[in-house]
Amino acid sequence: MQGHISQTPDVPDVLDPSAVSEQIDRILRSQSFANKSQLKKLLEILHRNMDAQSTLKTEGVIRELWPGEARTKRAADVATEMNRLRHALETYYKSEGKSDSILISLPSRSAAALDGSVEKRWIMAKPRVSEGEQPSPTKAIGQRKLSRILPITAVLVLGILAYGTIQMRKGDTRPQSARLDGSTLRILNAEGKELWSKTFPEGIRSDSYYENLHGLVWIADLEGKGHADVLFPYFPAGNPLSHSSTLICYSDRGKEKWRWTPGRELPELKGSAATFMIVSFGVLKATTNRPPRIVISSQYFPWWPCQVAILDSHGKLLSEYWHSGVISYMTFADLDGDGRQEIIAAGVANGYDHQATLVVLDPDRVFGASKEIQPQFQIHGMGDAQERLRLLFPRSDLNRALFQFNLAMDPAVEHGNLRLTVAECITPLPPGCRIWYEFDKNFRLIAAYAGTDEFRSAHERFYQTGKNAHALSEGEQEAFQKVRCLVGCKTEFVPVGKLVP
Repeated sequence: MQGHISQTPDVPDVLDPSAVSEQIDRILRSQSFANKSQLKKLLEILHRNMDAQSTLKTEGVIRELWPGEARTKRAADVATEMNRLRHALETYYKSEGKSDSILISLPSRSAAALDGSVEKRWIMAKPRVSEGEQPSPTKAIGQRKLSRILPITAVLVLGILAYGTIQMRKGDTRPQSARLDGSTLRILNAEGKELWSKTFPEGIRSDSYYENLHGLVWIADLEGKGHADVLFPYFPAGNPLSHSSTLICYSDRGKEKWRWTPGRELPELKGSAATFMIVSFGVLKATTNRPPRIVISSQYFPWWPCQVAILDSHGKLLSEYWHSGVISYMTFADLDGDGRQEIIAAGVANGYDHQATLVVLDPDRVFGASKEIQPQFQIHGMGDAQERLRLLFPRSDLNRALFQFNLAMDPAVEHGNLRLTVAECITPLPPGCRIWYEFDKNFRLIAAYAGTDEFRSAHERFYQTGKNAHALSEGEQEAFQKVRCLVGCKTEFVPVGKLVP
């Protein structure tokens, strides 16, 4: 049957966490989940706890999924939502996701595993395997007739297999994932076995990690020598006003190679200590002329300004861009097809009425400070920045009434289109009431809408009584299409292309 997925529960997860994160984002943005706010929220909860599933309890899911109704909910309610999400994922993979390479599934937590134990996983991610395909490292050889294999080839194959056997006996020593146990960082191989660990005597601010390390530990070959480096952002325990976070680079064997602390003294800090917290980071792919580079976004605690720094593989600062707000989310993609990735950053612009913002930077031109219309937020002495693109997203009346700002989140590039969401409800965490945006490769707006019933419901509840009582109007919805362009466009507002219905 076309689109059939073969599941192999006994195969351990070996997927790159960033690839799994991209797959989750793809599902959340899909039309299959467009009107399923509760299921999207549940999927996000499970995703955040993917690296710490044994500690995720039903009570914790209830508190996050129904924050105002936790006392009235039971395990059976969670089971019902899990079943709904399971069916929704199956529907997605039969339609929009039929060509996706990663399968997200929800195993039965009451079913017996192959070893007779009871399955305790909430969520799993596996490579997709087409029906009839048997993944095997010797597949190419198996498709040939053995009689045609030359003797010398057979000797080489046997040598490779023998070497592989020796390596298997030694155990896989390549870092693949991380786990945080209290104040100890543990680095694991593809089989989930611990390779090495580091304990931090000063403790770690566990709240900074949202109870797991997904997306906060980066494993990459920074020097191109075939050995993976481990990048770990360390947040010391205690008062965040007195301790900056630090990016630490370890070798694949756990030897510390270097440390880098973000931020610097600025006149705008008015004598306060320059304590900066890393909020996002990643590694740019190497090009013909450039080795991999590290990009770090850090925020002066507790609010602004924000530094986007470029480091080389040895932790040396190459360049920096300063933003009057916060850049909380970043991704990298080749937007213009020149073989080089651009930095796509999302967050809040304080100097423009605390509006959600999207900034695109050329990694070779990361310098200066963003230009602000409100002088109290202007950063001086850094020179003028040269962003490739800088957008501002409108704040809804609901957001203006209840919150200080709206927030651009989760930028992603898929099939040449740029997608992101803007959260209009900031608390309680995680931010919600999302408006979904999509731009084509020429940065024309092709989608702007409230993707779930969450925003509409929140708007209805807030404006159901009082002198400002009103329903969400077509004019308010059309206002989401007014995306202002500060840099990178020929017009004040982003041109609107053929909108996706």
